Amino acid sequence: MIIAEAVIFLIVVAVLLRCNLGALAQLRFRGGWRFALLAAGLFAAQALIILYAPGQSAFQVATLMLSQGALLGLVILNYHVPGAALFSLGIVFNLAVMLANGGWMPITPEMYHFVHPERVIEVGSRAPDSKGIILPRDQTNLWVLSDIVPITLPWRRTAVSIGDLLLIAGAAQFIFQGAAKRRVAKTSPVAVSPVSPDGSRAPSRACE
Repeated sequence: MIIAEAVIFLIVVAVLLRCNLGALAQLRFRGGWRFALLAAGLFAAQALIILYAPGQSAFQVATLMLSQGALLGLVILNYHVPGAALFSLGIVFNLAVMLANGGWMPITPEMYHFVHPERVIEVGSRAPDSKGIILPRDQTNLWVLSDIVPITLPWRRTAVSIGDLLLIAGAAQFIFQGAAKRRVAKTSPVAVSPVSPDGSRAPSRACE
């Protein structure tokens, strides 16, 4: 959820900066629509599992791993796209900590209480409406890659992993650098900054 909210915020910022977001559609992507549709379908299944299926079954874990793996494969195929390196690293970090902890994203009881102070949940159980599992720090493998970063938004609290932060950074690079590259390609070979009245070059602004 936090990644989707961050992407919406980045798009709003890009619009305010008058970035040419339509240029992103002109980037060349490999893998074809079938691969992208497969990844989207797996993530839809993941969302349904998180929202409506309680417990920690092998089928749920397999769906989570397949969706993450399909997304990683799609990103690797399109490694030339801005932000792909950060996105790949973020997926690998999240996959690593999930695989090291039974296929779920670990979060400590203290961090979960920060996010949901009104809820009481047992250690070792899966957090409701989430792919997280409640584990003490000393029982968490690769703890540093788990949901350890607390975030307070005006409307709610949440916790994210280093991998999530890399995914957000990758999305930002994709939006802003991707649009900027297409703008440069459409301008003349020699780009001249505006000249201020005193004769100095005025600084250029991103995406405008």
